[in-house]
Amino acid sequence: MGRGKQRLILMVGVSSKEEAWLSRIEADRYRFEDLGDFAEADDPARCRPRQFVRRAVSEARRRYPGAAGVVAFDDYPASLLSLAIANRLRLPGASLQSALTANHKVWSRILQRKAAAASVPRFQIIDPRRAYRADDLKLAFPFWLKPVKGAMSFLGCRINSLEEFRWALEKARRELPPYARAFNELLAMSPAPLGGRYAAVQGDWLIAEELMSGHQCTLDGAMENGRFHLLGIADSIRLPNRISFSRFELPSRLSRRVQKHLEQIAERVMTRLQYRHGLFNIEFFIDPRGGEPKIIEINPRLSPQFTDLYAKIDGRSLHHYVVEAAAGLQLSVTKGGGAYACAASCVLRSTEDLYVRRLPKRRDLQRLRRTLPDTHVELAVEQGDRLSDLMQDSYSFRYGWINLGAKSRTDLRRRFRRALKMLKVEFVPLRTTSGDRRSKSKNAGRKSRRKTRG
Repeated sequence: MGRGKQRLILMVGVSSKEEAWLSRIEADRYRFEDLGDFAEADDPARCRPRQFVRRAVSEARRRYPGAAGVVAFDDYPASLLSLAIANRLRLPGASLQSALTANHKVWSRILQRKAAAASVPRFQIIDPRRAYRADDLKLAFPFWLKPVKGAMSFLGCRINSLEEFRWALEKARRELPPYARAFNELLAMSPAPLGGRYAAVQGDWLIAEELMSGHQCTLDGAMENGRFHLLGIADSIRLPNRISFSRFELPSRLSRRVQKHLEQIAERVMTRLQYRHGLFNIEFFIDPRGGEPKIIEINPRLSPQFTDLYAKIDGRSLHHYVVEAAAGLQLSVTKGGGAYACAASCVLRSTEDLYVRRLPKRRDLQRLRRTLPDTHVELAVEQGDRLSDLMQDSYSFRYGWINLGAKSRTDLRRRFRRALKMLKVEFVPLRTTSGDRRSKSKNAGRKSRRKTRG
């Protein structure tokens, strides 16, 4: 197929590393071009959605009138901006309203309850500007508190007392508004799916939920013009703190019966949310005693960290499906066409805040890949960074991950230990450090993923 026959796909907030994944997708079928300002699409604190979408739509109509679709891979704001643009250009994609509804923790919970009531925990809407007394809280301590719009477990924490609740509320008042401002502007660009008091709930509000536990997993799926596809289910393995992730393993070891039940819940919920076209993932807790699975949250996008796990096992990355969906093509879902029987994304974490003194050199990474073929290392930090400069959960500090494939889970663990030994990352302690989550520096923003060329 010549260049003139290639489908033109516009990219919003797509980093150079993500472009590397796109370069592996049938180059004779697609051509990719940037749309809009990368720095703004990458940073919610800088983004002004109305202005961004207006300029991007104008640019697309002027420079790329034959575009077949719009893609984004980052959660926020890029993925929502891409849908707003695609909707305006009448290109394939989920409606902005359905994606906002899935992202909005309160709206999503209410509609989840209409589709799969037994899979939804008890919850309460929390207005951060209100002063709460103990008898204002409907949930008994302890409970989980998180932002209506969040990511990476940002500002999510277990609340054990009224004192901790008030501390968390004060922290949210300080740190959430800059992060949620773009989300609130996007909400104003689309009709609210719910009326009454629910319509007033903004992204910088919070939601309290009863504690959930059990085996955690992530279901990756796609809707193709209303038709559900299961892409896979990954097991989520947590650290002893039961909050931070240690690794994600594909395929899941859950029974086929349980996996089928998760498929049914996912299809009902995504249909109820009116999310009709595009990738998504749903995080679940599975009750080991056989109770109903509980939905943790829904993300109306692909799982970028898992993309090459699927390539290792099934022969196609999640990026491949995103491009097909954006172009309005039939999804070519494959199973078992990869080189490995299992794969894992192993998270690199520190239990304390540190400075990055040294990162692996290019030759270090090349040697690692020669020794362990198909190993992918993603580092989220640069030399001189402080780990708390990145968006983090409230209990640990993530600085990257290693994705590997193997013939068995035993081999996976062996390969990871070897890769970790070869990965030369060095840290230095801060002058004053504390394990207390309250002492962490603010991370309402995040370091840019940087768009580079060449």
